[in-house]
Amino acid sequence: MALHYPAEWEPQAATWLAFPHNKKNWYGERAVKIRKFYVELVRTISEFQSVNVLVPNNKHLTFDEKFAMADRPFPASFISLKTDDIWIRDYGPFFMKKGNKTVICETVFNAWGAKFPPWKNDNAIPENIAVNFEYPLAEKVPYIFEGGAIEVNGDGLGMTTLDCLVGKNRNKVEDLSKVVKALCKAFGLRSLLILPRGLNGDHTDGHIDNVARFVAKDRVVMAWDANSRGKNHATLTEAKMLIEAFLKAHYGKKAKVDTLPLPPQRKLDDGQILPASYMNFIYVNGGLIYPKYKCKNDKVAEEYFASVYPKRKIIGLDCRTVIEEGGSLHCMSKHEAE
Repeated sequence: MALHYPAEWEPQAATWLAFPHNKKNWYGERAVKIRKFYVELVRTISEFQSVNVLVPNNKHLTFDEKFAMADRPFPASFISLKTDDIWIRDYGPFFMKKGNKTVICETVFNAWGAKFPPWKNDNAIPENIAVNFEYPLAEKVPYIFEGGAIEVNGDGLGMTTLDCLVGKNRNKVEDLSKVVKALCKAFGLRSLLILPRGLNGDHTDGHIDNVARFVAKDRVVMAWDANSRGKNHATLTEAKMLIEAFLKAHYGKKAKVDTLPLPPQRKLDDGQILPASYMNFIYVNGGLIYPKYKCKNDKVAEEYFASVYPKRKIIGLDCRTVIEEGGSLHCMSKHEAE
């Protein structure tokens, strides 16, 4: 029986998070802010479904933090497993379905092309979760790849970007066809769209979860830069044409591609770009949580999600603290299908 990777809007058993502890990234006032943000995130998700939070040790959380996350419809569970950082979307397990059975699949994680060492603990997380929770392990995909680099519609289609498949400290260019074949087999895909690139300045080499997301099997929403001089304008214009052609080839006239304007892209003093995008939203059972950046486009995003999902509760969380390290809600969470 082939493996199947359900669409993220399908029923979920839990959301997985890794509580921040890396002092290289989260220090001083930033550490205070990110911990407070995580408590709010856990509280928000646990209104809808179970939350499993990885912590470095049993003493990492304060009494007040535990108390704040306990008084919820779905109290959080805390699991002591060593991680290197918070981006569990990328290094965490892929919770596949084999019939009604949950099976864990893993790829090779090397911190986005060996950019941000160490990653030894993160790379071991899928197997550790499989062992601790007695999930069977599927055949490992022997190629470098991250969870934020794949988007699926639950109907055999997937999207990714070329720079996340091959490149410096990643998989070899000559192995591209092998990588694609392995990913299609692992995720149960009949077709994988490979966009040329992701957002400008994205440390991940251009993850798809900042560019475009399925909101139905035949409908995609994508980031948009209407400014013809904008750094992302050409990239997103090309992506839109490719996604439209891809969907129409499979679903004909039913296919639809929507756009949401990017939030202002913040530039740090050292010239580093923080690639904020409303595409980094997450699903929960009966709800959708999207990142806010204290700008006028936040309202546009909220109204869009409410129009697509009138029966879901739409919640926005201020993600200006977490974007300081280049990620957002989808990057820091991993969904487990029911």
